[in-house]
Amino acid sequence: MMGIKESGLQFVTDIENAVIASRADMMQGLEDVTHRINGVANNLKEFKAEVRAELAEVKAEVTEIRAEVTEIRAEVTEVKTEVAEVRTEVAEVRTEVAEVRTEVAEVRTELTEFKASQTEFNTTAMEILIDLQRRIPA
Repeated sequence: MMGIKESGLQFVTDIENAVIASRADMMQGLEDVTHRINGVANNLKEFKAEVRAELAEVKAEVTEIRAEVTEIRAEVTEVKTEVAEVRTEVAEVRTEVAEVRTEVAEVRTELTEFKASQTEFNTTAMEILIDLQRRIPA
């Protein structure tokens, strides 16, 4: 058997060994946590780099889309200008058609008057010919 002194020394030694083992476990745990934190930090850096790369791609696509929208707006403006020009031309053609219709109506009126005067002339000429035939002895 051990005496009190030896038991006390053994108890203190056991406590010291337990504290040392506990510190070693704590240091190992801290080292594990540090590795995990470093791993998370590295993963976060990689994720951040991926997000930045994707963001750069999105920005490039947005720039392309904006350029396409600008081109489309320019084309729409051109089409609007062309439509306005066509409308002006259509209005001019309608005016010309109205003028031609007026001229046709005037020509028809003149033709009707000419036909009436021609008929009157023919009637008068026939009357003169009939009168001449009556006056000339046969």
